[in-house]
Amino acid sequence: MNSQHDKHDLMNSSRRSFLQASVATGGGLLLTVSFPSLSQDRGLVETPPQPHVFLTIKPDNTVVIKIKHLDMGQGTVTGLASIAAEELDADWDLVRYEYAAADITKFKNGLLGVQGTGVSTSIANSWNELRKAGAAARQMLIAAAAAHWKVPLEEISTEKNKLIHKKSSQTITYGFAAKKAAEMPVPQNVGFKNSSAYQLVGQPSIRKLDSADKTTGKEIFGLDFKLPGMVYATLARPPKFGAKLTSFDATKTLAMPSVLDVMPTKFGVAVIASNTWAAMKGREALTLVWDFKEAEERSTDQMLKDLKALLAQPAPVAKQSGNEIDGLETYFSIKSAEYSFPFLAHAPMEPLNATVELTATGANLYTGCQFQTVDQMAVAQELGLQPAQVNVVTLMAGGSFGRRANPASDYVREAAVVAKAYAKAPVKLVWNRQDDLHGGYYRSMFVHQVKTATNKAGEVVAWDHKVAGHSIAEGTGFARFLVKNGIDHTSQEGSFENKYALPNFKCTVSTAPKKVPVLWWRSVGHTHGVYVTETMADEMAVSEKSDPLAWRLGRLKHNERLSRVIQEVGKKSNWHQKQALHHGRGMAAHSCYGSHIAHVVEVEQLKTGKLKISRVVCVIDCGIGVNPDIIKAQVEGGVAFALSAALFQKITFKDGLVQQDNFHQYPMLSMKDMPQVDVHILESQAPPTGVGEPVVPTVAPALANAIFSITGKRMRSLPFSDSGINLA
Repeated sequence: MNSQHDKHDLMNSSRRSFLQASVATGGGLLLTVSFPSLSQDRGLVETPPQPHVFLTIKPDNTVVIKIKHLDMGQGTVTGLASIAAEELDADWDLVRYEYAAADITKFKNGLLGVQGTGVSTSIANSWNELRKAGAAARQMLIAAAAAHWKVPLEEISTEKNKLIHKKSSQTITYGFAAKKAAEMPVPQNVGFKNSSAYQLVGQPSIRKLDSADKTTGKEIFGLDFKLPGMVYATLARPPKFGAKLTSFDATKTLAMPSVLDVMPTKFGVAVIASNTWAAMKGREALTLVWDFKEAEERSTDQMLKDLKALLAQPAPVAKQSGNEIDGLETYFSIKSAEYSFPFLAHAPMEPLNATVELTATGANLYTGCQFQTVDQMAVAQELGLQPAQVNVVTLMAGGSFGRRANPASDYVREAAVVAKAYAKAPVKLVWNRQDDLHGGYYRSMFVHQVKTATNKAGEVVAWDHKVAGHSIAEGTGFARFLVKNGIDHTSQEGSFENKYALPNFKCTVSTAPKKVPVLWWRSVGHTHGVYVTETMADEMAVSEKSDPLAWRLGRLKHNERLSRVIQEVGKKSNWHQKQALHHGRGMAAHSCYGSHIAHVVEVEQLKTGKLKISRVVCVIDCGIGVNPDIIKAQVEGGVAFALSAALFQKITFKDGLVQQDNFHQYPMLSMKDMPQVDVHILESQAPPTGVGEPVVPTVAPALANAIFSITGKRMRSLPFSDSGINLA
């Protein structure tokens, strides 16, 4: 392809123009988003029972439950299916699941306003909805059986997919009665089981619905998915955010075996091949010329300086209480601390991918779809279709941590554009690990500055907290709901709550311009905000000569559930037992996503000076624990995820170029370094709340506090490896 043709098609191709396009489209796509879940009030608008929407009972007596949320490894399909199956009195051995279609009229997440998975809402959103569906279906089956036997409803009982009439010793299966039951009126008022009668919910030993297929390799993830005649695509994207493609030469690429085509798109140069390897090698052979005039050219050190400079500037107030905060110098003692946090990638084990198939009536999208509504509309827009013409087939996803829930639908849009340009066959767009780490949509870099004031009695009486970073929502359709008074809610999470009820408190948030795209990352703003508040809480306890656990309890009388969690983690960790020489421990606690959690981390310093993390104790109150085994797995995984970020991980820039290419430069915690994790789930009758995200924020500060207990060193910046803290 000649450079004039390339230049004509790609002069405006850049990451920044892509983000601007997302701004323009986002507002129209997300009109229904409301984000009521951002508060602690996780209540839902009640809807009538919808058994026909969520349940199918087949003649062979199997029960198929539709799952509207994505399972990324967090156990969603098992948890959600068990809720409906419990009220249905289903035989778990006969329960199956399938992902729901993209249909916001039927499958909207009531806590997000779109069909999608995020903010730890899957179980919380579906709890009543699926209980109602199961209970209503059971009543309809009973009505069908009563009509069949011509007996009163109250004489019929149910058990494991069976309808039983004890007086006549007659039994029929759900499968036999299903057709007649489907014709019965849907009861609008249904009663639920008492939790003491649960056979599935709250039981740790039930079989996970997807374990067998994942173990045997039968499960189909996005990267496994194939269609007849499908081709594979990779994209050569700008090496710096904001760069524009001037020209390219594809002569060498087109001469390579298995390469089918090379074409310009608004997102970069697409290489189409008959297999993934050929597409990737073909991309390497391209000659590309970039214009960097508007690109991000800074290195990490300069980015950090620019953020710190914002802390000295006036900023919008997120929260303020008391009237002495602006006169801290009048107090007896002032303590100041500054914190810095790097960009972080999500790095899910399965890299991003999406398959788009053009059809006579529209298109099919096959991917591990986390935002069905948003991705459906994005594909429709790129292909000039109505959303209803795009059929979304949700596949299992190998991790996400927020990356697949992108308001920009970046990789999905890329796949749609390439499929439209090629048009000869279904196209699977595949990212590799370098694409993933270089592709942006990181957890933002943040800096914090905290000043605390102590009166003459030694009590901490004032807290001034300044935050500077990049807004996730700004420039997307979510801004109208998340950005208020110039502050992105996700930037202030974990910082503005003043959970320890200090009489004088102020939190401000400064938002920096961005060329590097940022996105929510598992537990979002809590990842840095809670680190600051929980390490400073320990410092305040020390300044008041108080035990860190007792200090927290003394200032948490307004939060009974978190207080109970802290008390329990103290018991489970033997907090008041004296530590051996060179052993230390630290704790942290927080409430978010409707849940309450505390961690105690135990460490040992070896003769080499290196640290060994020996044990992590976690106590969580997440309401009714729908599946305790999955909750424990989420906590254990969250510990590994959080420790990896605290100890090693960072995305850095050199003259605008990302420095990390793969896991050797962006390491994960290895199995040999994984500590023992003790998980304790508090019993509760409250509705279920979040688990996947709230288990992350308190791990790093608990570790930092443990390190201080041994070394006397306060960890002000992450990752710890930059400060010489290394594992044995």
